[in-house]
Amino acid sequence: MQALKQRVKADEVERQWRNRMVGDFKVYLGAKGSEQADKFDGDLFRKLVEKVRVESMVEVEIVFKVGFEVREVL
Repeated sequence: MQALKQRVKADEVERQWRNRMVGDFKVYLGAKGSEQADKFDGDLFRKLVEKVRVESMVEVEIVFKVGFEVREVL
């Protein structure tokens, strides 16, 4: 029972962290205004991406800070 309570607490902390990350992202985009992203934005990349894993010469996996992962074939 204690393990379940700890897991529920950990899930709540993670949910709060993700919500804070999304809020920070919205603030960042709001500060950019209507400026359209037509080129690489290093600041935005560092705010969103935790790491990039190179799987092969033609495939990478992008791990976002909010928890989802995207595989991309180059």
